[in-house]
This record gives sequence, structure tokens and C-alpha cells, in this order.
Amino acid sequence: MNTDLKSRLNKLSESVNKLSSYRDFIKSQVAGEEKEINKLVYQADLRQKTAEVFKSWLEDSLKKNVDSISQLVTTGLRHIIHDQNLTFRIRQEMKHQRLSMRFTLQDDGDEADPMTNFGGGAVLVISLILRLAIMARTKAGNLLLLDESLSELANQYIPNAGSFLRELSENMGVNILMVTHNELFLNNAHTVYEGYKDTDLKLKPVK
Repeated sequence: MNTDLKSRLNKLSESVNKLSSYRDFIKSQVAGEEKEINKLVYQADLRQKTAEVFKSWLEDSLKKNVDSISQLVTTGLRHIIHDQNLTFRIRQEMKHQRLSMRFTLQDDGDEADPMTNFGGGAVLVISLILRLAIMARTKAGNLLLLDESLSELANQYIPNAGSFLRELSENMGVNILMVTHNELFLNNAHTVYEGYKDTDLKLKPVK
């Protein structure tokens, strides 16, 4: 009886020891998992704070760029369409949790959509200056191709448009290649070629 009891006690002791070892193993695993969880929480918190700082920097950077581009377009509009006091603005708005841009134009009154409330000439000028500004800021090449791009602009504004394009080209380092039938642009061009047809299209230097 004593032998049987001793045997059972030994087996029980062995089981307790095994359970104790297993408990220590589980504790070690839990401690490791907790350490990993704390590390992940720290990294997530750090990334969140980094994202907030980056977002704040990006918004400030966008605002500065938007303001400078708005001023550039306004300057161009007032230089070219000199008999109107036009002001161009870019409104930043949150839509569907994304930042969007809305263009407005003001002529000594309420702001309005330039596409629907102003003539085609003003829209063409805005589009052209925006393209030049984006090319210069993103360094996305230095050649802008214009094919009768200002055809809707009244002739009274063409000389100013030509001088403004030349000034932008020189200051921003962007080359402009323009195809046009309007000779009023020619005075502001650095180089002028006349195209003519002789079996194939040929170019003759004029200026």
C-alpha cells in the first residue's frame, strides 16, 4: 500500500513539476508577446505622430504653393486682360476625406466658377499659366507645346499675352514652342519660323 501510494505521489509530483515547467513556459511566451505588443503599440503611435507632422507640413506646403500660384495667375490675368480687375483663387476643401481644389475667379464682385461665368479667353490664360507653373515646380520637362492655345483670346490682349509668356519662359526656364496664325505673337518670340508646304512641310527662318 505504501509502495503504491509512493508511486502515485511520485507521479503526481512529476505532473506538478511538468505543469510548473509548462506554466513557466507559458509565462515566458506571454511576456514575449506583451513585449512585442508594446513594441508594436510604440511603433504605431510613432507612425501616427509622424503622419500627423507630415500632414501638417504637407498642408502648410500646399497652402504656400497654392497662394503663390494664385498670385502668379492673378498677375498674369491682370497683365494680359488689362481692362478687367480679375483675381484668381484656389480654394482647398475636404471632400470624402480627401483634399480637393476649387478654382474661382473674381471681377470686382462675387467669386464665380471661371468655366461658366467668364469668357473662354480668361479660362485659356488660367490653364496656360497653371501648366507653366506646374512644369516649373515639378521639373517635369522644360518644353511646353502650344497649338493655337490662345485662339479665343481677343486680339487686343495678344501683345500682352506674348510679353507675359516670354517673361514666364525666361524666369521659369521653360521653353515654349507655339504654333499660331496670329502675327501679333511674333514680336515677343525669340525665334520665328514660317511653315510652308513643298511636298513635305518645311520651315523657313523669319526671325
